[in-house]
Amino acid sequence: HFHPERPELHLIAESAGPEEISIADALKRQEKDGAVWLDARQLTEFQKGHIPGALLLNEYDWENLLTSAFEFISQAPEGRPVIIYCDGQKCAASHAVRDKLRETPIGDRELLVLHGGFPAWAAAGQPIEKPG
Repeated sequence: HFHPERPELHLIAESAGPEEISIADALKRQEKDGAVWLDARQLTEFQKGHIPGALLLNEYDWENLLTSAFEFISQAPEGRPVIIYCDGQKCAASHAVRDKLRETPIGDRELLVLHGGFPAWAAAGQPIEKPG
């Protein structure tokens, strides 16, 4: 299955920077403790497909989406990481959402950015949920 903007394979397993998590490590955490997934992309991108179980939380509609994100994250057990992703290496949206979440009551949770974002997830052959 061809992906027009397929990320370099090294992004899938490459060790991530501080407060980032690689696809491989994210999958391990998901399997061990579960994970809370937040999609920081625009609604149109989210609707085309997202990581299964992910909730949309982006800067564009921050005020409207924040309440449901709080509930979503608060329902998860304390040790479960919150993994935020967007459209890949050049996309800063996931970092911006993480930084904004730090200033909220759930800012003390483990907030990680998925290294390579959604394109790396798709390129790794991981499941994608499509609405409808």
